[in-house]
Amino acid sequence: MRDPDRDPATQPAPIDPMAYYFQDVLLLNRPDAVRLYLIRHGQSGGNAAREAGRAVEYDPPLTAVGEEQARRLGERMAQYGVDAIYSSPLQRAYNTGLAIARLTGHAITVLDDLQEINEPARRAGTDVETAPLPDGVTHQEIKRKFEQEPTWDNLPGSESSRNFRDRIVRAIDRIIEDNPGKKVAVACHGGVIQSYIAEILGLKSDFPFYCFNASITSVRAGGARRVLWRLNDLAHLDGMRMT
Repeated sequence: MRDPDRDPATQPAPIDPMAYYFQDVLLLNRPDAVRLYLIRHGQSGGNAAREAGRAVEYDPPLTAVGEEQARRLGERMAQYGVDAIYSSPLQRAYNTGLAIARLTGHAITVLDDLQEINEPARRAGTDVETAPLPDGVTHQEIKRKFEQEPTWDNLPGSESSRNFRDRIVRAIDRIIEDNPGKKVAVACHGGVIQSYIAEILGLKSDFPFYCFNASITSVRAGGARRVLWRLNDLAHLDGMRMT
């Protein structure tokens, strides 16, 4: 590649052409860009119940494993020096954010739109996981549809994929607008993170990857641009079983 620094008439004349070409695409050196740390809550009683084949209660707390995951996460995020903390209102997410807040001294801002898929309906007494299937529909058929087209729309009675994505984007856009140039921890849920990443990458699937408990997925935001910087980072959980 020809070096424009050798030709003073070439404007601009960057020292590192590749860095210059990509700095706006990847939001490098943008002081107003927001660094979002999207954090899935630590292991909850609901996660443990599913693993054991038991029914899941509404708004389960963190398990002892989840509390240790959150503690380690809090130490790591405190080292980053976050400027603000947001959370879903559900206790598994809030208490994960609280592990950060105890070390940083920040108050936690709770946003209802950061709730997991179907949680608003579950709070109102409607649980799609235990509700009877529509006549003529089997679990095998639903599973087959999920494999062919992995979106929330294929779960009978579920909040629609579009509505779920819209409320997540609404919440995160508010966070971005309120925190220019800041580092922001967002304690939320696996479905929230999966669907948000799918939305900013233009993917139809609501499940582009498995989101581990207490993982960090980092997104940089500036103007209308959203850039994925890291996915499912678990370095702070070294030695623990991934859940």
